Amino acid sequence: MSGRPQWSYVQARLQARHGERLQDADWRALEAARSLDQFIERSRATALRRFSERLNAGMASHAIERSLRAAWRDYVAEVAGWGPPDWRPAVLWVSHLADLPAIDALLRGETPDWAQQDASLLAFLETERHTAKAPLAPLLPAPERESTLTRRWYAHWRMLWPRGEAQRALTHLADTVKAHVERLARADRQETSAPYRRELARNVTRMFRRHGGSPIAVFCHLTLVALDLERLRGGLVRRRLFAPARAKEAA
Repeated sequence: MSGRPQWSYVQARLQARHGERLQDADWRALEAARSLDQFIERSRATALRRFSERLNAGMASHAIERSLRAAWRDYVAEVAGWGPPDWRPAVLWVSHLADLPAIDALLRGETPDWAQQDASLLAFLETERHTAKAPLAPLLPAPERESTLTRRWYAHWRMLWPRGEAQRALTHLADTVKAHVERLARADRQETSAPYRRELARNVTRMFRRHGGSPIAVFCHLTLVALDLERLRGGLVRRRLFAPARAKEAA
């Protein structure tokens, strides 16, 4: 555990947010909503409101995802502001995780129209043109860098860690998340991601409790919030994409 008094303040904030996370019964009530409008309304009655408050049922799926990515970046920035200055760069770097799939597409030469409406993606396109000291420059391919986008993100994240006892636990957290992603990639198409998500949440929650009052707890909390946001996103996008079909069935 860190000896800094400031981490006690951070832990108190994290514990409060952790206590707000939806329980199974809350998720069941939310996911019982049939329409997108009802789903958004119910989510706003929970702690998920910080992610859904800018949404409306008339938004296209790309607009919904863009809003969620922006809300995630705002949330990470808020959490980063709680901690000591030397840890803020590492925490803020986590905000770019939600953009990695879209950035990967841009690196492959795909530039869909919706990308022009996303300020973060526009910033990355600008990075490609002016790579000198751009914030996202570490994500660009280079001979001396890792071969994949995810590995480049991770390598830079590690460089941002202040030296100290947290490094081993953070590596363990990263390995736990990596194993989860690899299991999902190997899963059969008929399988649901829910059991994998629950197992990862249990493992990360144990780490959150074990490493309370330290920077590890911050990253554990953000991992759990990311899982909740992923589940929220799935519910929103499914209802957005399949709403027309349901409307036809009802007619």
